[in-house]
Amino acid sequence: MKNKAVIMVSVLLLCAVCDETNTGSASASQDIFSSLKGKKIVTNGWADMANDGEGLSYANPENPILINDDNYPDASDKYMAFINANMSGVNINPNTGVISGTAIDTDKFIIISGDIDLSNGRISDDDHSFYNQFGSEPNYSRVNGDIVVRIGSNTTIIGVNNARIKFGGLRINNETNVILRNITFWDAHGSTSQNTAFFPDSKASIDAVVIDGTSNGVWVDHCKFTNGACTDMIRNYNHDGALDIPQGKNITVSWTEFTNYDKVMLVAGSDSEANAVAQARQITLHHNYFHYTTQRMPRTRGAQMHVYNNFYDNIGVSGNSGSFMGPGWGAQFIVENNFFGTKPYGGKTIEWMDNVQYRAKFFYSGNNKADNDISWWGRASDPKPWEPAYSYTLQPADALPALIPDKAGPTLFSD
Repeated sequence: MKNKAVIMVSVLLLCAVCDETNTGSASASQDIFSSLKGKKIVTNGWADMANDGEGLSYANPENPILINDDNYPDASDKYMAFINANMSGVNINPNTGVISGTAIDTDKFIIISGDIDLSNGRISDDDHSFYNQFGSEPNYSRVNGDIVVRIGSNTTIIGVNNARIKFGGLRINNETNVILRNITFWDAHGSTSQNTAFFPDSKASIDAVVIDGTSNGVWVDHCKFTNGACTDMIRNYNHDGALDIPQGKNITVSWTEFTNYDKVMLVAGSDSEANAVAQARQITLHHNYFHYTTQRMPRTRGAQMHVYNNFYDNIGVSGNSGSFMGPGWGAQFIVENNFFGTKPYGGKTIEWMDNVQYRAKFFYSGNNKADNDISWWGRASDPKPWEPAYSYTLQPADALPALIPDKAGPTLFSD
């Protein structure tokens, strides 16, 4: 468990000047905003190459948007404040909760505190029946669609005071300069589009966060992705991905915890996209903590993936032995100085998903598994497929089990 002070700000998370006030208070939030707004960011990953190599900066509006329990003591008002901060022309179906509208692209610096329930009370940890309602006629389609909020360009969202976004997802589509930090994404909980009584192998369609389209320049840092109170991870009609990236360039995911998930990260959604050049998707994963997860960390097609200094542990469940990574058609991996821990159910190390025509390139070095142990990796290391243009420093793989669990995930707390 992470150590907590009245305010604890990891130097890896926020270089904010804080005092002895509650992190959910306006004064502490104003300190965070004042110390970060407009400042250039170094993510030590692909996001540093956005904007023609200039990288990302925090949004720089005149004032922050504070969404906390003091300003919005009613949960429904808080839910609406979050939606209206990110979307215009909002319309919410009163029966299904589906949200429509246009993502706002002007500069916005949003600080959220506590829980934001995107289902607006339709779903709870104890009752998920909202997504288990289906039509009575073939194809027995579900009644209620996915609940998602669209996030526009030039958006910074920072969580304080155990901020959680629950029972819905965020979509970043054709956007740039998006920063998500210190947020727990709790149980997006979608459902299959067809009644599992008739189609038992159907899978859910909602992801906690999706980056798609021409999106260029996204940083997800010190967040946590979990299916919350749900424990049956082999029932794929309850859950889809944690953080999926069908399309997108210059994306860094760092110091983020992924736990209690089956399908974690899918990069490109189908083999029909495999002949796209690898440069169409450029993603760095570093210092992330994958534990009690099953597969897709990541599963890729057509991407330049840099995976360094991540800690994987307790991978797989009894119903699915799992795998660490799934290099697919046309993917190019650089895998450096990661620590690969336990696989209690004997899952695959690397689940090779490519073929002769679209062979994945997979370079590995410095991991805790010997680079010459082909039986562990499945095949010999390829030459490094490209040289990262951004700055990064590798730590020894053996240092990661002691370093990452306490520092990954949200690290800005209050008592």
